[in-house]
Order: sequence, then structure tokens, then C-alpha cells
Amino acid sequence: MNQADSTMRDITLAFHIGAPNTDNGQLTWSLRKDAQPLLDRGVMIRRPGTYMSAVTNLVQKQDKEPVTDQEREALLASIVKDQEVSRLILTNSGFLGVPGWMLSGGRLFRNAGKNTAALRHAFPGNPCEFFLGLRDPATLIGPVFRSQTGRTWKQFAGRADFLNLRWSDVVADIQAHNPGCRITVWCNEETPVIWPSILGHVTGLGDSFRFSGGLDITRGIISEQGYERLEAYLASRPGLSENQRERVQELFLTYFHSEEAVEEEIDLPGWSQALVDAMGDAYLSDTELIRRMPGVTFLS
Repeated sequence: MNQADSTMRDITLAFHIGAPNTDNGQLTWSLRKDAQPLLDRGVMIRRPGTYMSAVTNLVQKQDKEPVTDQEREALLASIVKDQEVSRLILTNSGFLGVPGWMLSGGRLFRNAGKNTAALRHAFPGNPCEFFLGLRDPATLIGPVFRSQTGRTWKQFAGRADFLNLRWSDVVADIQAHNPGCRITVWCNEETPVIWPSILGHVTGLGDSFRFSGGLDITRGIISEQGYERLEAYLASRPGLSENQRERVQELFLTYFHSEEAVEEEIDLPGWSQALVDAMGDAYLSDTELIRRMPGVTFLS
């Protein structure tokens, strides 16, 4: 094994696997605002379009025939090029499973473990971590259904029991198929406040780095006046800790949030407000279960 091969295997792969219709690509764009400073610290984030087809081809190939170490290392080298990288962030909600089939078999993403294991086995020599944003199935199912065109509602929903859709099953499945890989989870509903913490965990830099895109999610759901005042307030207090900044953001969101941006209309065949409310309660209970799962880092 030459020095270049050794360097490729030293790269930690941070897979952001979704869920679909959570950040909608914002992770990439927020981190790319700091692309060079992150690279100076050994962290690389590239646009998914620059690597997704190559990664997908490699994953599909290993199902049919052996993949050599040289092929794996050549793929990583083509992504990082001649940069010194210790952590590579790869993001795609399709890693979790095809969104249009998310209820196949009556479970949420029943192939999540298998799909993430295939991704992980494509690079068996590299340390690997998974990152997953959850979302209340009551508000997730509609947007995912509308984003696909190949299946009718009856085909999409199948025999799913909407009150028994559990993200904890998805997380446990990923863990069972990927021993030794850390998994970090958060709720999409909380991302406006904890977005800097999410960025810190995905990059592996924690609180040691102040991200230029730390307010990106907040900006989308707060009034322009509120955002300007929040930005000015935080700029005038650079010594605030991340926990203090989160509390400030939460306060500003309480007073200045945009009703149009946060209001979600749920209109699906046969659904009632009672069902939506019950699904929301089940989701909250499920996230508490995930929070207590060994080996899971739960951001909140």
C-alpha cells in the first residue's frame, strides 16, 4: 500500500443520509460558505453533483462483482483531488432509501439498514459516521408523496399503519447493520435553533468553529425585521457561547417568526386532524425513545 492509499483510508466519511424533505440541501450550502476555512482544518464539503453518480455506481457494482481497494481509493482521490483531507462530508437523502418507497412494507424506510450498510461497505477501510434529521411523519409524508410522480396515493401508502411509523426502528436498523459507526440524530422541527450545533457535529469541529451559515435556517422562517435585529444582536455580543446563542435565537423566533413560513397544510386522502395529532404525539414519544438509545448522539 503506497502513501496515497494510506491517506485515503485515513479519511473519516461523514454520511448525511436525510431524511428527505428536511434540510433540502441546506447543509451543503451552509457549509460551502466556509469551504476554504473548513478545508484548512481538513474538512471537505462538495456539491453532491460532483460525486453522487460515481458513489452510486461503486455501490451498485459491489452487488454484482468484487470492488478492488484501488477502485475505492481512486474514487475518494477523485473527490478530494490533491487536498489534504481528514474528513469528507457526503450528503444525499437517497442514501436512506428511495423517498417514493418510504412506506414500502408498512414501515418507514425498511431498507435503511441495508442501504447504509451498502454505502459503508463501499469504503470498508474508512472510519464512518451517519447523520440523520428526523421529521414528524404527519408532516413528512405529504411532501414526499407530492415530490414523486410514479405512484398513486394507494400505491405509495400501501398497508402502512400511520400511527405505528417509528423512526426508532430506522435508527436501530442502521445501527444493527453498521456496527462501529456512530450515528447522530436530530429533529427537523428544532433545526432553526440547533443548526450551528448540527454543522459542528457533521464537520467534527463542535463549538470550536463559528459558521457563516449558522443562521440560514432561522432566516427562512423569521421576518426580515426580526432577522436584522437578531443578526445585529449576535454581532454585538461575539463572546456568547453556542448555548447562549441558541437561547437568543429561540427568543427571537418566538417574537418574530413568520406564520406563512412555518404553517403546513396537511391534505391527504382519509386523514383527519385527530390522526395528525395522534401521529404527532407518537413521534414525540418515539424521539424520547431514540434519545435514550445507546450509541446515538441526539442533538436538541
